[in-house]
Amino acid sequence: MSWPNRITVFRLVLVTPFILLLLYASQSPVCRYGAIGVMVLIGILDAADGIIARRTGTVTKIGSVLDPLADKALMITALVAMTFPGVLSEDPSIRLPFWVSITLVSRDIFILVGAMVVYHLVGFCQGVPSLIGKASTIMQFIMLVLACAAPQFGWYSPVTQGILYTVWIITVLLGILSWIGYIRMGSKLLTAGTTGQT
Repeated sequence: MSWPNRITVFRLVLVTPFILLLLYASQSPVCRYGAIGVMVLIGILDAADGIIARRTGTVTKIGSVLDPLADKALMITALVAMTFPGVLSEDPSIRLPFWVSITLVSRDIFILVGAMVVYHLVGFCQGVPSLIGKASTIMQFIMLVLACAAPQFGWYSPVTQGILYTVWIITVLLGILSWIGYIRMGSKLLTAGTTGQT
């Protein structure tokens, strides 16, 4: 367990207190800001473990699996939770739109299942994160932080609505583009793997 991998495991552990704080966000500003703080900390740690791994030459196979798994664990649970009425606010109409959460959760589940299928068929699955994929992850972090904070600052104000819809659209578009990119990457891995086995 190198330090980058320990940080990644810690990110996975932080998902539980984040969700617990988020579930009480509508009842307590302290829990709301606590959830935001934990999410920001997870984002900082996400950047830190990658930088440390590259600079210290401690990039490992287990790390390449744990890192995206930690991202997906946070994203999927947060997206699902924020879509339920009553989580972000006592007003049931304040939540993430279904078209946002369904698209992004479907993308993440597809990537996880696709990676397992490729590994099962080829024996390896270690793709290089694309620029669009990284941008998609960053935008999802930004979107979730804004969605969690917005009810405290007037969800229905024109400025807040304009920012939210802009972020939602950009995040979904990046998610779809990165989804297509991962499909192409998986196809190349399958082609290379089957060619090497023949």
